[in-house]
Amino acid sequence: MHRRCGALAGGAGPRVAVGWPVRSGQLRLAGLVRPRRFSSDPFRPASVVTEDLRENPVVQTVWRRHREGSRPGARTDGRRVALVIEGGGMRGVVSAGMAAAIEQLGLRDVFDEVHGASAGAFNAAFLLARQAAYLATLYGYGFGDPKFVSALRALRGGPAFDMDHVINHVWRHQRPLRYEKIADSGIDLHCTATDADRAAILDLTDLRTHHDIRCALRASGRLPWLAGGPVEFRGLRLLDATLAEAIPVHIARTTATDLLVLQTRPHGVAHTPLSPLVAKLTDRYLRAINPDLVHLRETRSERYDALTAELAGQAGEPGHEPAVCVIRPAVGATVVSQMEARQTVLQTAAADGMRAAWMALAGEDPELIGTLRAYPRGPGETEDHANGSGRENLDPATHLDRPLDVERSETLNRA
Repeated sequence: MHRRCGALAGGAGPRVAVGWPVRSGQLRLAGLVRPRRFSSDPFRPASVVTEDLRENPVVQTVWRRHREGSRPGARTDGRRVALVIEGGGMRGVVSAGMAAAIEQLGLRDVFDEVHGASAGAFNAAFLLARQAAYLATLYGYGFGDPKFVSALRALRGGPAFDMDHVINHVWRHQRPLRYEKIADSGIDLHCTATDADRAAILDLTDLRTHHDIRCALRASGRLPWLAGGPVEFRGLRLLDATLAEAIPVHIARTTATDLLVLQTRPHGVAHTPLSPLVAKLTDRYLRAINPDLVHLRETRSERYDALTAELAGQAGEPGHEPAVCVIRPAVGATVVSQMEARQTVLQTAAADGMRAAWMALAGEDPELIGTLRAYPRGPGETEDHANGSGRENLDPATHLDRPLDVERSETLNRA
């Protein structure tokens, strides 16, 4: 029988070529079902990064210390350099990307103290543990477990955002934070929080044990009503740091000679107030704890924008004490909400942060890629200052992750 290649026949069933006897199994093999589309590449540049800050005195101090091999606790330059990290819920992925740049550039040990607010405190702890890129990746997976967010749990009276589960379980057993490396770094970790009874910002430091660090991280990121009641630590009731101060400079200004500030909102983007409904629910929750907290919530946007303008002015003022350098995402960069959950958006925002910091510190807009990287668990690990992986000879038994990574060029070597 002569078989000819005919047009595709229509109808209710699968579309097949006329004249060919086709079995159902052959349809699957032929791949006539429309293939799924691949996701877009979140690491391709979506904005133009041009802010080279290598002439800023803070950045010059950072690179001089790096060249000299200066180590925490053994300084000879009479300076004290603080890294200040803004958070803001899932928007903290931006400063996580910036911290990943600092890690890969090998600059962790130039700092004497690191201050973090809310998710910025998480980024600070993981940077000191040499896991900054590790955490930047975990943002896209609910910090390591999608069960972190649950509307059903909230309807049952529990927290919608369960950071206790992430900090006390995921970061201890599933995606462990290397607490011992934080202590061994010699760099002071400061986690800020809001004192619920005094309605004031509070600095949590002298964190000597794993338990202390976990409590400080829980307190710094305890979003009002969405994440549960106040965290009790050191005899205090504590709430999310951003209620009182989103950019944790209040202590750093008094202890450091140089401030490198990582902000999460792009240039030209102001603080967005809560919607009327969310503001009403938040105020009801805060009023039951301390009515003065409502005033903090109402004035938060105004105070944030004023502080951002103040820091920008100080960064451009020669001879200002303390010296200030501010790194922000570029105009046109991804604007991330506090509750963003889309993985590609979070990856793009992390990439925007990393590119902004790399340009600011090394004078180059680098090429980024998501790559597998091993983070050894065992005692055989060695220090790797350039990328934070912690090992030179990889063990095939180690687990793999997909952190941000940068293809480095000769520009870095000239920094």
